Amino acid sequence: MALLLRLIILLWPALLVGCNSVYFLPMKPWVQNPANQGLLYEDVVLIHPRGERVHGWWLPAKGAARGTVYFLHGNAQNVSTHVMNVIWLPEQGFNVFLPDYRGYGLSDGEPKIKYAMQDIQLGLDWLRSSGRLGDKPLIVFAQSLGASLTIPVLAKEGNYGRYDCLMIEAAFTGYGDIVGDILARNWLLRVLKPVVIPFQPQKYDAIDAIGYLRAPLLVLHSEEDEVIPFSHGEALYAQATTTKEFQRLRGRHIASLRDPDVRNRLIRFTEEYCGVRRQPLRQATPDSSKRSPEPPAADLLRPPGNGLTF
Repeated sequence: MALLLRLIILLWPALLVGCNSVYFLPMKPWVQNPANQGLLYEDVVLIHPRGERVHGWWLPAKGAARGTVYFLHGNAQNVSTHVMNVIWLPEQGFNVFLPDYRGYGLSDGEPKIKYAMQDIQLGLDWLRSSGRLGDKPLIVFAQSLGASLTIPVLAKEGNYGRYDCLMIEAAFTGYGDIVGDILARNWLLRVLKPVVIPFQPQKYDAIDAIGYLRAPLLVLHSEEDEVIPFSHGEALYAQATTTKEFQRLRGRHIASLRDPDVRNRLIRFTEEYCGVRRQPLRQATPDSSKRSPEPPAADLLRPPGNGLTF
């Protein structure tokens, strides 16, 4: 009970005003780099008009590229941990670009919802202008908070036709919705909902934007997700009006890519809806003689501070 009371005291001002620190749990130090997983990589630094730098990694495909995956990670840690979710893609013939939002890793600045959405747009603009895509498809893959940030960005009319498809895993419908779910998990916090929810950001809610997407969409969500309830994925899928598919998952929050069947499901979607040429599926490991590395659990490396990783 004492711990819960301390949590209320710490989070109450932030929850009441919709403070960005509730949604972002950045980590600056790296845990590893792609070379530790046997992958070639390139550091990419993008510059905002105001001078702040956004750092990311470019992972080239092994052999001829079939397409490029633009990967947007969740709210905790940084690219050095989230890279484990995409290290299998170069073996399958995909380039991968994964940036850190401002305030994460080597990226400058501080994390805010508006800034993170600007960072996502900056990465998309760079991919379209860099010449690295060639004539191959661009697939956007986003998880958790990254997915909820990405939906309103890609729903802008100016981004129509600038990517070939979108895959989202464990997205939440809106900031007030996810805060309400967190508060509802405890009877003492539940009473705060009526005074906290109205102060959460509403301008950028994914549920209000997803109906404006025009590219094919794959929604993935685990029925056992302990952070973002399965109902969020169902609601987003129902609201989408573009060509769409829904994939039920099992297991913990954003831990599904440990399963080769889920990896193959993503590949099939890119081949069926994104314009990626087909090829026989291979075991997606940096070294086929080794056991496939597993992405870390969402709570394996907790950043400092209070909050939930999503």
